[in-house]
Amino acid sequence: MSASGKIADAIVFAAWKGVAYVRQYVIPSNPQSVGQGDQRIILGGTGRACGKVSVAGGFNTKLSALGVVPSGQSKQSYLVKYIIDHYLSSVTDYNTELAELTGATAYTAWQTGATALGISNFDLAYATISAYDRGLGLRLLYKTQQALGFTGAVYTVTISAMTGADIDAFVAEL
Repeated sequence: MSASGKIADAIVFAAWKGVAYVRQYVIPSNPQSVGQGDQRIILGGTGRACGKVSVAGGFNTKLSALGVVPSGQSKQSYLVKYIIDHYLSSVTDYNTELAELTGATAYTAWQTGATALGISNFDLAYATISAYDRGLGLRLLYKTQQALGFTGAVYTVTISAMTGADIDAFVAEL
């Protein structure tokens, strides 16, 4: 037997991963708080960038060959979690990564590559951090593949030495 739904704004019946549970019904006091806005920018921007990794692309092929994505987890959720855990675990980390991107010699090329993939800037009016720059998601995907040890000419250029041509080649792999 199963049940789902709420009763009189008091309790909620639901199931998660096949396990039924009951919890108190809670209405957030402020669903658009500054802290939530900041986290949503980080999560939303990263998710949008990771969603551009094509199943048919070289990046996905190399990621699959490494066997690092846990069974039952999508490639996108793995990449989002990896990037947040390793590069964006705090607002300070986010600001550092954003400053590195905007200060990079190839900043315009990161922007152009992200635009070519259909990645856009992401912002929320109730957040305090700067908008998620479309180039940041692309650059963090590049950092991730380097940390995971992808091989091949497209994947081995140090991030500080990236040129427009290198970024174009990386975009083609996605």
